[in-house]
Amino acid sequence: AQKGKNIRSVDLANVFSKDPGSRFGATYIEKIASLNISSRGFLTGSIDLVFTDQKNDLEARWWVADWKSNWIGHYDEEKQIATCGPIHYDQKTMENQMLDHHYPLQAHLYLVALHRFLGWRLPNYNPKKHLGGYVYVFLRGVPGGEALEERGRTKKVPGLVVEKAPVERILELNRVLEMGGK
Repeated sequence: AQKGKNIRSVDLANVFSKDPGSRFGATYIEKIASLNISSRGFLTGSIDLVFTDQKNDLEARWWVADWKSNWIGHYDEEKQIATCGPIHYDQKTMENQMLDHHYPLQAHLYLVALHRFLGWRLPNYNPKKHLGGYVYVFLRGVPGGEALEERGRTKKVPGLVVEKAPVERILELNRVLEMGGK
């Protein structure tokens, strides 16, 4: 951000009002607005994986993946761990984990970093064409190969949150990070 320009929670909430129909749009605005953020500083983080969906980099969509080890399961009557497995990692439960830990903000910041990188490195970069999205892999919830084969390609895989990039939101977040809030 420019020197002297703060980025506040309300600025981030405004970013998430872009593409409100996309996942973590309207449902995340209040949660992010309640954070106590006021920053002029430097962000750090580590993207676990960047990958493409095809071999030709100029035609591919680029994606960010992040590994998560969150435990989602059930306790028995004595409050001891009873079960934890792919059956517990449905979309609703993982979405709650995403919201509780502010993973949507993390994913969007990672997509801004990828957007900037591609802008510098990929000839004729166009975010609407090249920016794929993010995949959050809840490792404890991903079934083994045999179970995946049984599911087929038409069903959602437990343990995976996959979201296409809400491009307008990413571009607005990039602008806010560069110029500061309003």
